[in-house]
Amino acid sequence: MSYSEQMLAALEQGHMEESRNLFQSVLKHDDDETKFNLAGELYALGFTGQAKRLYQELMGKYPDEDELKTALADIAVGDGDTDEALNLLAKVQPDSDAYPQALLAEADVYQTQGLYEVAEQKLLEAQRLVPDEPVVTFALGELYFAWGRDDQASLAYAQLINSGVDELAHVNVKARYAATLAHLGQYEDAVAVYEDVGQAALDQASQLQLGSLYRQLDQPQDAITTLSGLIDGDPTYANAYLPLALAQQQAGDDAAALTTVQKGIAQDATNAELFALGASLAIKEEAFDLAETYLKKARAIDPENQAVALSWSNLLLAQHKDEENVAFLAALDKSDEVDPQIYWNLAKSYDRLDEVAKARENYLLAFNALQDSPAFLRDIIDFFQSTGATAELKAALTRYLKLAPDDADMQDRLDELTADNE
Repeated sequence: MSYSEQMLAALEQGHMEESRNLFQSVLKHDDDETKFNLAGELYALGFTGQAKRLYQELMGKYPDEDELKTALADIAVGDGDTDEALNLLAKVQPDSDAYPQALLAEADVYQTQGLYEVAEQKLLEAQRLVPDEPVVTFALGELYFAWGRDDQASLAYAQLINSGVDELAHVNVKARYAATLAHLGQYEDAVAVYEDVGQAALDQASQLQLGSLYRQLDQPQDAITTLSGLIDGDPTYANAYLPLALAQQQAGDDAAALTTVQKGIAQDATNAELFALGASLAIKEEAFDLAETYLKKARAIDPENQAVALSWSNLLLAQHKDEENVAFLAALDKSDEVDPQIYWNLAKSYDRLDEVAKARENYLLAFNALQDSPAFLRDIIDFFQSTGATAELKAALTRYLKLAPDDADMQDRLDELTADNE
C-alpha cells in the first residue's frame, strides 16, 4: 500500500495527526503519478493546502503540463487569488487537451467578479470544443442561474436531465431546474419537479422554496408538512420559521403560527418581519402588550420597514387610538410605493373620528388594490351605507357578492337598496 493510500485511509478514519505524518512520507517516497492522483483526492476532500503543495512540486518537474496549471488555477480561485489564476490559465494554449478545462476555470474567475458576459463567452467557446460535455452545460446553467437568466438556465438543466445527468458537483440538477421554473412563475411545474426529487434528497434551500411554493399555490397543509420537516431536521435553520408561521396562518391556525413565531425569534432575534407577524397574531388574540413588545423590537431593527409600520398601525386601531394612528401614518414617507392597507387603516381611523371626507378619500385610494378583498369591501360597504352614498354602496355590494355569493346579509342589503330605488 502506497503512502498516499495510507494517508487517505487515515483521513477517512479521522486520524489527522497520522495523516499529516504520512503526507511527509508521500512527498519523500511516492511516485509522481501517485502524487498527482492524491492531489486530486485531497482537493475534492477540501484539503487544498496539501493538494496545492503536491501540484506545485509536480509543476516544478513538468512546467509544460497544462493539467497542473488548471488544477493550480482552480485552487487560486478558491483562495481568492484571481490574478494568479488568470496568469496560469493564460499559459494554456488552444491546441492543448486541457484548453476546455482552462476555459471553464477562466469563466469561473470572471463569474466571481460579476463579469457574466465574459464568462459566457468562455463557456460558449468551451461548448463549441466539447459540445457533449455535461460539465460545460452545467457550468452554463449555473452561470445563467446566478445571472438571473432563468429561461436559459432552465434549458441547460433540462438538457442535462434529458441526458440522464441528475447531479453534478454535489448539486442536484433537478432541484436547480425546479428553482428556475419557480423563478419563471411556473409554480405547479416547479412543485412537480421538486416532488419527483423527494424532500429527503433536497437541500435546505430547496425545501424552503418548496414550502413557499405550496403557500403560493394555496396548499398550506403541504407547506406546513414540508417546512415542519425542515425545522425538525435542523431547528437552527432560522429562515424556515417565517414561511411556516405564514402557512399556519393561511390554514387558519393562528395559535400554532404564534408559537412558531416565538420559536423562530429564539433562533433569530434580528428578523423584523418575524416580529411583525408575531405582533399581528398577538393583536388577533388581543394580547396587546405582547404585540407592542414585538413591534418595538421590529421597529428598532428596521424602522423603515412598511410591514412593521402597518403592524404598528393595526395595533393602534385595535386599541382605538385613532388620533395616534392618523398622526403615525401621516408621518410615514410615501414617496415610494405605499401598501394600500395603510390607506385602509387611515380610512378606518378617520371614519371613527367622524372625518368623513378624509375617510372617503383614503377608502378610494385603497379601492383599486383591495377591491378583491372581502374584508375591505365589508368595511367600505358599511362606510358607504353610513354616509348615504347610494351609488357607491350598490357598486360595492355587487362587487362583494361576486366574491361571496352566499353572504345572505349582504344580499339582503342589496335587495333592500334596489327596492328602495325602484
